[in-house]
Order: sequence, then structure tokens, then C-alpha cells
Amino acid sequence: MLLPRIFSAVVMAFLFLFAVFFLGAQAFSLSMAAVVVLAAWEWASLSGVKNQSLRVLFALLVAAFCYMTARADWLTMSVMLSPLLWCLALYWVIRYPTPLLWQQTPVRLLFGALVMVSTWAALVVLKQSADFVTWVLLLMGLIWGADSGAYFAGRRFGKRKLAQYVSPGKSWEGVFGGIVLTQIGVAVFSFWQLYTTQDWLLLALVALVTTAVSVLGDLTESLFKRYEGMKDSSHLIPGHGGVMDRVDSLVAAAPIFVVFLMLTGWL
Repeated sequence: MLLPRIFSAVVMAFLFLFAVFFLGAQAFSLSMAAVVVLAAWEWASLSGVKNQSLRVLFALLVAAFCYMTARADWLTMSVMLSPLLWCLALYWVIRYPTPLLWQQTPVRLLFGALVMVSTWAALVVLKQSADFVTWVLLLMGLIWGADSGAYFAGRRFGKRKLAQYVSPGKSWEGVFGGIVLTQIGVAVFSFWQLYTTQDWLLLALVALVTTAVSVLGDLTESLFKRYEGMKDSSHLIPGHGGVMDRVDSLVAAAPIFVVFLMLTGWL
């Protein structure tokens, strides 16, 4: 099991770096749309849709929504919708296992469609930036840093449960560990970029919110999987589960990261 997991991780890392450094705007948009469509197919299952044809139909609808968003120039509007979506998700996570409207399949499907489109729109908007490579690598660094810091700090110091009914393995100490690691990374990045103290503090705030929301993305997928009695979103990636299991933090963090870059004037 370890060998397929390592091989899959290497392939995914190679494909991601290839997309970032070598694909043009249109090819990058299409490649990200392909990832989003696969994630949407899995999301239908997380929403309680077990019929394969209906899951494919939902994925195709998400693809159509992405196309219409680009054609109608609604990319920015779609990204700006994301804070409302993740505030709603936070409420669901906090209140679980209290019965709420999200437990209805249509609500989860609508939420998922909006999340997928906003994620794709955020990546397309980011690609349009002259500093795209810098920003996207920083975004991924924040996500990976938060995950790694949480893992090691949680194993060493974890005692207080973050959301025991949703994901019993996560702890507040793990979250703090992820925040500390990402803030160290931001300090190094700011020093490397010769940022002023004001810009460093502003970026530290952006990183703090992005890190917190990346954790929320992970918790939200865990919420849906727990409700549906699923361990993985699918078995598309050997040793890693499904696409959503790999991008659950990204779908939350990317739009919020882009929103803050817009608000600060960096994007």
C-alpha cells in the first residue's frame, strides 16, 4: 500500500508543478476544470447520490456552470461568494450532529456546485496575475504547512478535540501547530520578498485566515463523509482515496486566499 501511495504522490506533484510552470492560461483553466469535475463527481456521492448516472450528470452540470461563469465574466463574483459559503459550512460543523437543512441531498448538491465553481474561478483569477507562480506556490505552501504542522503538533501535543463529532482525530493543538508553521513560512517569504513590516503583518493576517479556512474545508468533507458513512470520497487515486480527499483544504482555502489578495490590492 505504501508504494502506490508514494507513486501517486509523486505523479500528483509532477502534474501540479507542470500545470503551474508550463501551461498557458487556457490550458491551465481546462486542467483545473478537469480536477473540479472529478471532485464534483465525488461530491455527488458525499451528498447522498448513489446512482452513477446522476453523479455523472452533476459533474457535467458543474462543468457547464464553470463554462457559463467564464463566458459571463462572473469569475470575480463567484469568488466573492465563497466567504458566505464557508461561514455556512462553519455553522454546520459547529452544530453537528444537530439535524439541519444541509442533511438534505439537494442542499449539499447546491453547496457543492457553488464551492466547486468558486474554487475553479479563484484559480483562474489567480492565473491572470503577473505574480501567479509566487501566489499559487504560497497558497499551496500554506495548505501543506497547515496540514503538516497540524499532523506533527497534534501527534505530540494533541489533547483538546477540535470537532469530536466530525473528526475525532483533530485537535486544537494541531491547529495551533499548523498556524505556527505557516506563520514562520510567511515571515521567511516576506523577508525574501523584501516586504515592509506593514505588508508582512498584512500577509500574516491573510495566511492566518487562509490556514483556518483550509482546516474548515477538511472538516466539512469529514462532516459529509461521516454522515454518509464513507471513509474516502472515492478510490480514484491509489493509496490516497479520492480527488476530494486531496483537495478538500484547497477548495476552501483558494477562494478565500484570492478574496483577501483582491481586498489588499495585491491581485
